[in-house]
Amino acid sequence: MLIWSSWIATQDVVTEDDWSWRDQDGGGGDDHHHHHPTSFEEYKKLPYQSNQQIDSIVAYLMDLAKTPPSDLWDIFGMDNDNINNKSSDNNMKNYGKDVFSLQQLEQGKCPTNIGTVGWLPPKPWNSDEISTLYQSKVAELKSSNKNKKMRGPVANQQSTEVILWYEHMSKAGGTTFCGLAKTNLGRDLVPKYYCMPKRQGSKDYDGRVGSWTNDELISYANREAHYIVANEWDPFNIDKLALSGRSLDGQKVPSSESSIAGRQQQTRSPPRLLFVTTLRDPADRLLSTYLFFRHKENPPEFGQWLKSNQNRIRNFQIGMKGAFRSNVARYNAIVWRYSGGKLRHRLPEEAVVVVASEEQKKHGINQNNRFPVPMMDENYWKDPFETAIRALMQLDVILPMDVMTKEEGQETMRRILGWDEVAIKDGRGKGDKDNGHIVTTGKIRNSNAREYLSEEDYRFMWEANWLDNILVLWCRAVFLARLHCKDA
Repeated sequence: MLIWSSWIATQDVVTEDDWSWRDQDGGGGDDHHHHHPTSFEEYKKLPYQSNQQIDSIVAYLMDLAKTPPSDLWDIFGMDNDNINNKSSDNNMKNYGKDVFSLQQLEQGKCPTNIGTVGWLPPKPWNSDEISTLYQSKVAELKSSNKNKKMRGPVANQQSTEVILWYEHMSKAGGTTFCGLAKTNLGRDLVPKYYCMPKRQGSKDYDGRVGSWTNDELISYANREAHYIVANEWDPFNIDKLALSGRSLDGQKVPSSESSIAGRQQQTRSPPRLLFVTTLRDPADRLLSTYLFFRHKENPPEFGQWLKSNQNRIRNFQIGMKGAFRSNVARYNAIVWRYSGGKLRHRLPEEAVVVVASEEQKKHGINQNNRFPVPMMDENYWKDPFETAIRALMQLDVILPMDVMTKEEGQETMRRILGWDEVAIKDGRGKGDKDNGHIVTTGKIRNSNAREYLSEEDYRFMWEANWLDNILVLWCRAVFLARLHCKDA
């Protein structure tokens, strides 16, 4: 019995099976010998993000990832005969077998068995501390009302203690989030170009902060009085976790190891980072990206646009301009980003050989010649998927895009960021500024992939992004659990 199916069967009863590695029949392979906490009381006694907790959650999600995508479609309740699965209101969805307790969480209820589920990670070990420090700096700005006059050394002394690192998934609410930053912090404390910092000595507005070393970021923090930086075009730089004393295994990292500057014991401490991102339904994000970036005149159809951009990915290099926008068309873009760019895509010449072969049959994905063929071989995605899970567990806030400016998102931003304003005052962007929903150019579009695509095309797109679909639902459940459950 798989970990998630074991949890479904037991619900309110805590058993050793809830924490098992794989199944009861010895199918756990090399990992079957691991011990896992057998009660919530034992679980709570563990230190913040112990190896046991992280390994257990990785195993839980990995079991889902190894399930054929066509079976996941049923597990997550995606069938067309479920009328509510097309609703944009997540309260109306039934989530199938509900492996992440979303039916209750979406209604604002904390599941009674929240302490025994196999998917809920503790917060990063110093998340509350860094959040409190960030909020205190925001409060100082608001109480002093001197942010427009804060320049030079005075501003630098206040801004280098903590910086919000915003990991910007393209077409997942980043323009809105940056607008909220300017409203709540003031324009002078936010990089001018969509929160993306400028590299010293460069004429480019976007300095591609995702490619910076820790020492470059420390130097920037000592030079500029900015409380936020955003990385959009490069994968998540896992080395940045060290600036907040974190690591992929959840263990503490001494600040002296976070940079060369730190090891040299400079008088000024490196800034600590508060990590935030926003995530969106993978198929909706891909459709939104297509509608935004396609040519205005004689645009290619969706499938051809995906193929063209995925073919250009081979020319991409971190920190460089060449083909940097091609990554927006990736399948499983969340895994690619949070694995540090380790998830590779299938090249067209590979697809010619493997299309509709045993690989697809084995993994249960339906055929579709309109779209690029995803890389389904476990040898290619397993390690990047695990790295992405571990990286996401180190983030302080993961906002589902659809609730970012609604009550749930506003409450979370008040609690963790100290932001209490949702109206966007920034001159950049177009859309509903009063309610906090803007885009860079054009107009706000309906990017509901299920309505836009045929039933067959939508299912293929959903299955091709099976890894990201798991992560989006998992992160949504963690977000809601931390909002609605006292001990989460």
